[in-house]
Amino acid sequence: MVERGARIGPETVLKSRVTVGEDCVVGARCILHAGVVIGADGFGFAPHEGRWEKIEQLGGVVVGDDVEIGANTCIDRGALDDTVIGEGVKLD
Repeated sequence: MVERGARIGPETVLKSRVTVGEDCVVGARCILHAGVVIGADGFGFAPHEGRWEKIEQLGGVVVGDDVEIGANTCIDRGALDDTVIGEGVKLD
């Protein structure tokens, strides 16, 4: 599933059950294997009045060109800025 505002570069391959979240960017010539999730809500919490409260994740995810991401890998969106995966990265 490619959500609203997401962009996928040319020659990128999305295998089965891949999710690219809202406003996330995947570069050119990438391979995202089965079950990859790009741009899930991060595990963001901040202390407030003696307890932890969930905070909104304002960043997105930017994946560079020529990246390969292994099956069932999740890359969360950043709390304040984008999570960035550089060009040529191989991640599993």
